[in-house]
Amino acid sequence: MSGDAAKAHFGVLLRTLRERAGLTQQELAERADLSPHAISSLERGSRGRPYPHTVRSLADALGIPDSERAALIAAVPRRRAAGKPVTRPAGLAIPPTPLYGRDDDVASVVDLVRSGARLVTLTGPGGVGKTRLTAAVADVLADEYRDGVVQVSLAPLADASALMATIGRALGLAGIDGSGAFDLVAAQLRASCLLLVLDNFEHLLSAAAQVGQLTALCPDLTVLASSRSPLRVRVEREYVVEPLELPASNCATLDELRANPAGALALDRAESAGVRPAAPDVPAYAELCHRLAGLPLAIELAIAQLRLLSPAALLDRLETATARSGARDLPERQRTMRATLDWSYGLLDPDQQRLFTLLGAFRGGATLEAVEAVAEAGDGIAAGEVLGVLHELAEHSLIRVRSDRVQLLEPVAQYARSLLVGDRAARIARAHARVYLDLAEQAAAGYERADQVEWLERIEEEEANLLVAVERSLDAGDAPTAARITWFMWLYWWMRGQFTIGRRLAEQCLAPDLPPWEQARVNLAAATMTYAAGDQAAAASYWAEADRIAAGQDDPEVRSKARAGTGLAALASGDLDAAENRFRAALNFAADDRSSTWMASLVHVWLGTVHLLRGDPAAAVPELESGLDLARVRGDRLATYVALYNLSQVALALGDYTLARQRVEDGIALSQETRDLANLAYFIETLAVIESQEGNHLRVATLLGAATGLRETVGADIYAFFLPDPSLRGAAEAAARAALGDAAYDEAVATGRSLDASAAATLA
Repeated sequence: MSGDAAKAHFGVLLRTLRERAGLTQQELAERADLSPHAISSLERGSRGRPYPHTVRSLADALGIPDSERAALIAAVPRRRAAGKPVTRPAGLAIPPTPLYGRDDDVASVVDLVRSGARLVTLTGPGGVGKTRLTAAVADVLADEYRDGVVQVSLAPLADASALMATIGRALGLAGIDGSGAFDLVAAQLRASCLLLVLDNFEHLLSAAAQVGQLTALCPDLTVLASSRSPLRVRVEREYVVEPLELPASNCATLDELRANPAGALALDRAESAGVRPAAPDVPAYAELCHRLAGLPLAIELAIAQLRLLSPAALLDRLETATARSGARDLPERQRTMRATLDWSYGLLDPDQQRLFTLLGAFRGGATLEAVEAVAEAGDGIAAGEVLGVLHELAEHSLIRVRSDRVQLLEPVAQYARSLLVGDRAARIARAHARVYLDLAEQAAAGYERADQVEWLERIEEEEANLLVAVERSLDAGDAPTAARITWFMWLYWWMRGQFTIGRRLAEQCLAPDLPPWEQARVNLAAATMTYAAGDQAAAASYWAEADRIAAGQDDPEVRSKARAGTGLAALASGDLDAAENRFRAALNFAADDRSSTWMASLVHVWLGTVHLLRGDPAAAVPELESGLDLARVRGDRLATYVALYNLSQVALALGDYTLARQRVEDGIALSQETRDLANLAYFIETLAVIESQEGNHLRVATLLGAATGLRETVGADIYAFFLPDPSLRGAAEAAARAALGDAAYDEAVATGRSLDASAAATLA
């Protein structure tokens, strides 16, 4: 039995036993010491994996015999297997070093969570080890959460208003960047039993109230945050992370030093640096730990210099740096961290210092190739020299390389950014923007080809850099560069459902003095984003403006896309003749655009849609198959499944349900590859219509619920040019409701609606 079918089975069994006992949900809840909402969720299947103690309480409250108690326990779906790796998105760098002196901290935080704390914030100064401790706690708790752990690094996030969208994307939601992001995240988490880890929250405190609201709305959600400051919301439990325990000042042996957390860390990092600690150096190591206030990051940065200095010489230099660094009214630990960074930076040679500060231009890390390109173009550092200097910075523990990306821990990244100022900062920002403009342009071409998925994943990893490149370009008055990046990003935003970000940036880029090439394309970007969001009037206006600008230019790409857009606007208004005329004009312009057949493949599909809406499905087939052939030649999944969807509608209209099923199954597989949830919803809805013809009414209801849930996740239909016959869905729904009865039908819809995208696709 699948996990989702098992959920439904447990819920049905629980309801049967409750009704046989003559109890209401309220009465059973009181007897089992649960909430009525919990009983309702269990019976509906939206909370389908109760913990063993919950099942025992239910069995006791129902007073059922041993055989039925065993049946109820057996009906609980299996949990996530023990030992399954905790999900860790690439944005959260977890040092692979041992964790010293934190056993009591881990136990205390775990006890807080197990005792019922729903929002726990680990606070402390930068470099104290909050991220590392948070990861250790998550590892301990992971198997206690049915839906696992989701960790989100917030360091690259500049705008507190984007917090919910960022969490949503980490949860796998699409179309999650608009004003309804909070509601979509809450809806996703309401039935989830999940540990949500939010790392580096301190710069987003204005959004803290939303996190508190999430915990209130989602009964099985626990949030574990790390921040230099508490979130100051009512449900929060703060846990202050102290520096590591220090060795005794009279520590004399290596064993005594190693028996202490700060001393053990210092020795471990020394050995990793290739240094063999000796007994005569123990007092110097102990004093270093005291001088660095037991801050793990400060100890790691300082000990890295033992490759060049003896412990005694290192101590002398560090004492001088501490004495002169930082404002005297700063807290001592904060001055110590700044002093350590100042001192570490001072030990770098000029080439190392240049590259280190240049890294402050990046957000969320960067590839070696990107660092080399920005260094050469923005700071005159030869690309061939970069790798060697990066290796030296890694030896100083100032950078880390994870999955072929150069990354800085957030306190170090903030320090690097503080040193990148003035004309040099502006010059490097321009170079950074050019590098990411080139990347965005390469990706835009890739979206139309067989390596579409690979490009989507790469741009997802670089999104923080691309967004900051747009924003810095706008701030610097370089609207053309910002407009070009925005134009090349629009299809990524479309397929990821991030149309609010796309629209905001496109509209910010519009300026009267923008050159025609950029002006026309940024209007196209604004048009597609507003169309995806359902604002047809704004989309039509932007498409018309792009067409007007391109009319005076030799620019068939814009003319074909703008004219096709005006055709979509006509299609939305029901003017099929105008739509056909504009689509055929778009085809003519597309024939003059030698760079790609992408637009032509889609326009053929839309012409097929016109024929279908006129009631002539046979005439639609040649157009749709032409579009499908052009898409498949390129390996373009998006245009392929757009064609497949419309061909499935033709097959339904012609009564060929076997062919319709084949088209739908092919489209579902491709939609999963691109993670296009809006498109997946349409295919699943069509599959429900097909299943109805075979009398699979329970499956029909579950599929319709799944389609509804996916649309709620995305927040918009996006594919407004998909125009299925609504009577087919209506008939399938009515037949299923009549066959199942209202209660069973509603229960099956609720089960489908609770499925995530992966489960929905598996069900289909």
